[in-house]
Amino acid sequence: MRVIKWLIGIIVLIFILSVPVFLVAQGMTWKWTSFAPGNTDAWIGFWGGYLGAIIGALAAGAIAYFVAHKQINLQSEKDNKREKQFLATQLRIEKYQEAYSLLAETNREFASSLGLLMDYYQHRIKLEELRQRDDQSQNNIIAFRRRLQGLVPFVEGLDKDLKEIVTLHEELVDVIFNKFTYPKVVHEGTVMPSPKTIPNPRIIEEPLMELTLYTAGVCDKVNVYLKKEIEQLEKES
Repeated sequence: MRVIKWLIGIIVLIFILSVPVFLVAQGMTWKWTSFAPGNTDAWIGFWGGYLGAIIGALAAGAIAYFVAHKQINLQSEKDNKREKQFLATQLRIEKYQEAYSLLAETNREFASSLGLLMDYYQHRIKLEELRQRDDQSQNNIIAFRRRLQGLVPFVEGLDKDLKEIVTLHEELVDVIFNKFTYPKVVHEGTVMPSPKTIPNPRIIEEPLMELTLYTAGVCDKVNVYLKKEIEQLEKES
């Protein structure tokens, strides 16, 4: 496509330069156009200077065009680069905000475990309701974790932090499962559900505290990343 444009431009340029020369040469032989004084050499010199001025103007125009075109291209490249950097920064900000929100929601689900067990311990809810609500809470946590896993490429260290959160969470879930939601006692060789006495929910305080503090620390780390990106964006804008 560019080659065709160049060929067309060259043909047009040749045409523009050739037509005046042809007309002048012919005009000098016509009687009705030869009324001006001066011999042939003088007219050739005049028209040579005239055409030289035209060619010089065209050359200057061409140079100015190419210089302007080059500057426009360079400015366009700078603008594109700046826009790409802006979009990349904006994307990171969005990902950090999403990660922070998901971690906070996950931590709220962790913290709700103690309140749920206290309701069961104080007989405000029955075992079946405890199981249903705990299952729903665990499903929510799994859903949050899957979404967080998708943010690993955007948040430094998130993969390692999620693995630690999963380990701490599994330790907490084991206590809840074995002591509350599905407790087991052996009676005459048969596994029987639910002991008569309900353990005090405070037995989960230590693993729950460790889990929620760790998750809150990851939230703080993501928040630091977020603030840095916002500050950088403000400097660039």
